[in-house]
Amino acid sequence: MVPVAQWLTKNLKIEINKSISPLALFLIKAGAIYAFWQLFYDLVLLPDGRLDTFLSLTGINMAGGLLSLLGWDVDVSGRVLTCVGHSGIEIQNGCNGLNLLGLYGGFIFAYPGDWKKRLIFLSTGLLVLFFANILRIAFFAVFNANLPQYWDVAHDYSSYIFFYPIVLSFWYLWTVISDQKDTLISG
Repeated sequence: MVPVAQWLTKNLKIEINKSISPLALFLIKAGAIYAFWQLFYDLVLLPDGRLDTFLSLTGINMAGGLLSLLGWDVDVSGRVLTCVGHSGIEIQNGCNGLNLLGLYGGFIFAYPGDWKKRLIFLSTGLLVLFFANILRIAFFAVFNANLPQYWDVAHDYSSYIFFYPIVLSFWYLWTVISDQKDTLISG
C-alpha cells in the first residue's frame, strides 16, 4: 500500500475502496501533490525568495561561465546576464525553473515504484532540469543579443524546447523503470 494510503487508513480511519483503479489512484495522488506544491510554492517558497534567489543567481553565473567558455564576452551582474554591447536578460523569481522542478517531482512521487529507485530517478531528473535551465539562460542571452525583436516569442516558447521534452522523457522512463525489478538497485 502507498504511504499516503497507509497514513489515511491508520490516522483517519478511512477505508480505501479496493475497486479504485490504479489510474484513478494515480490521478488523485497527482492532483493532491500538485495542489500541495502550488500552495507551498505560492505561499511559502515564492514569498520567502531564498530558494528562487539561489536558483536565479546560480543559473545566471553558470550560464555566464558557459558562454565565456564558448568565447562570448559577457557581463554578469546579480540576476542580469549581458552579452557585452547588447541589452541583458534578468532571471526573476518565478522564472528560474523552480516551479517546474516541483511539478516534475510530483509526478515521480505520484507514480508507484520502489523508493530507492524513485529517489535516484528524482535526483537525476532534477539535476538534468537544472542544467537545462542553465542552457536556457545562456540561450536567452545569445538570442537577445542577436534577435531582440523576437524576445517574446523565444521566452514564451523556450519551455517547449528546453524543459518539456526532458520532463516528458523522464516521466516516460520512470513509468518503465518503476515497473522493472532491480534495474537500478539490487535488493
